[in-house]
Amino acid sequence: PSYGATGFQDPSSPMDPKLWSKLPEDCVDRILARLPLPSMFRLRSVCKRWNSFVHSEAFFSLQSEISASRSSFLLCTQGRVSCVYNFSLDGWHFVPVPRIILPIDIPPVTVVSASGGLLCYANQVAECSTLFVCNPFTKVLREMPPMRRVRLIHKLSIVTDPSSKLYQIMVSGEDGGDVGQMLCPHVYKLYTEVYDSRSGSWEMAACPLPEAKFGSDPGVWLDSGSFYSITELPYGVVSFDSKTRTWSEVKAEMPSGLASPSLVAYKKSRLLMIGRVKGRSSATAKPELKPATAMAAMVEEGLKVWELSHGAGLGTWTEVNRAPVEMCREFLDALKPRTPLVCSGVGDLVCVTSHLSPKALVFDVSRGSWRWLPRDPLFPKKRNFHLLGFCFEPRL
Repeated sequence: PSYGATGFQDPSSPMDPKLWSKLPEDCVDRILARLPLPSMFRLRSVCKRWNSFVHSEAFFSLQSEISASRSSFLLCTQGRVSCVYNFSLDGWHFVPVPRIILPIDIPPVTVVSASGGLLCYANQVAECSTLFVCNPFTKVLREMPPMRRVRLIHKLSIVTDPSSKLYQIMVSGEDGGDVGQMLCPHVYKLYTEVYDSRSGSWEMAACPLPEAKFGSDPGVWLDSGSFYSITELPYGVVSFDSKTRTWSEVKAEMPSGLASPSLVAYKKSRLLMIGRVKGRSSATAKPELKPATAMAAMVEEGLKVWELSHGAGLGTWTEVNRAPVEMCREFLDALKPRTPLVCSGVGDLVCVTSHLSPKALVFDVSRGSWRWLPRDPLFPKKRNFHLLGFCFEPRL
């Protein structure tokens, strides 16, 4: 082999088979585990050992070690179109979503939640009693047994345990046959069910708080086993404890002037919130403007990040950072007053976009810096207000 001035092998020169064929098997395993999943699938046919390795406990152990470096920002909307931004490869890629063929009397399902490398399909518009869980890379699709009571879903979230490869699905919604709801459509009662892949069955849990009205924010799970979700009118936060199967209100005053809030799990241990706020502009209004116009010009909208801290039974939302003025203005100019934000925590990063925004903002929590992601392939033709964003960790 030829070597350059640095002493490293010239990447254009052929690899010496006598050298590389003698690599220890554990080194080969670590190389295979770090390959992009599509490449790994193609290499399974090289030999029986490689094919069996990708289904072994050793492989899954290596996968869990390097999963953080593979975390991507997943965008999905109605239909079979989804894409991920791979931070390692610095680019957008379409996700191969299998087609789910349903009987004509069952409404179509779309991705409504994601965790680890799994996608959960449901219908949150029409009555839906059946869910599906899919690994888009292995193309393994599983139909969940029908839910016991919930027929019209208000909130759904899936959470995975990478070490055991088990998962749970929490669903909160209405009973389609509730007589009281049919007589008075504006008054309804929500029920909660939990599916556990260990038992393969649904169990009823405590009902959500009567005054809780879930918003469009999909909610997040923390390592503590609690699920957090935004409620609306007025804004608030509720949590669901997966151990006790109960709901509770997070007693923390929401920031003043908040609009379109969205929760983010930072490294699955800290709860962050992204939201729009209005405040006084530091710029002086031009004297030639009319009083009403001048007043509007002095009120500038911003994009802020807060973190929830607990103490003495009460919580406090503490401001962490805010987007730079010019970036914020460019991002918010494309949005309408009540356009929801689409956010997700991916490692040290927080990704923020919306169905009307051509680009996504990325906030690096550890560095306190902001940057843009390139335009994703869904914009604008394949975008709609059902756009959701998740942290996605491809797994076999």
